[in-house]
Amino acid sequence: MIFNLSRPASESVGSDTPMSGRVRRRLSVLGLRTPRLLRGPRVDSPLDSPTIRTERLVIRPHSLSDADAWYQIQSDPGVIRFLSWPLRDPAESLQHLKDRTSHTRLAQADDLLALAIEHDGQLVGDLSVHLRTVHPDFRSAEIGWILSSAHGGSGLASEAVHAVIDMLFTQLDVKWMFALVDTRNDKSLALASRLGFTEVVRDGAILTMMLTKDTVADAKRHNNS
Repeated sequence: MIFNLSRPASESVGSDTPMSGRVRRRLSVLGLRTPRLLRGPRVDSPLDSPTIRTERLVIRPHSLSDADAWYQIQSDPGVIRFLSWPLRDPAESLQHLKDRTSHTRLAQADDLLALAIEHDGQLVGDLSVHLRTVHPDFRSAEIGWILSSAHGGSGLASEAVHAVIDMLFTQLDVKWMFALVDTRNDKSLALASRLGFTEVVRDGAILTMMLTKDTVADAKRHNNS
């Protein structure tokens, strides 16, 4: 996601020197993760991989026991149609799953939290959260979701995303949530709108949508009326 928020002076001083900025950009070009030392400030209370139980779901850290189901999801035409992910063979899919099992904490800018969506004991989808801005007055995160085609239209994606958004607002005190949505993906666009996300930037077919505590509360009242 590209959405620039002004970084407060208290957060920028000493957090991104010219040298560290160059190193971060070079690592990004190479597809490597930035070392924590170069990521600047931390939140006071980091969020570690939770296990969230809803009426029908368990939202939890990924496990290597999910390998077969994860490969099926990554091979699902209805899933990959709107993703930039490459087609992966079983070995590549397993490596990707291993990578996701390491993304377990939100503490600094650009940290990623990857969570599995489990229904009736089976992996059916994935939720990802990037912490984008750390300062408590400007804290923001980006959320993304995928759900297997076999479970589309069941309300499971809405149930999962809603639960994680509530957690981010209450436990991490996020002020803004963002989502990148392909306008051709009618289901994700409808889901984001139902949750209260509104368009802030349009880049071709991709919308950057934003959610706040107020807009999610308004959406709840509208959906329940």
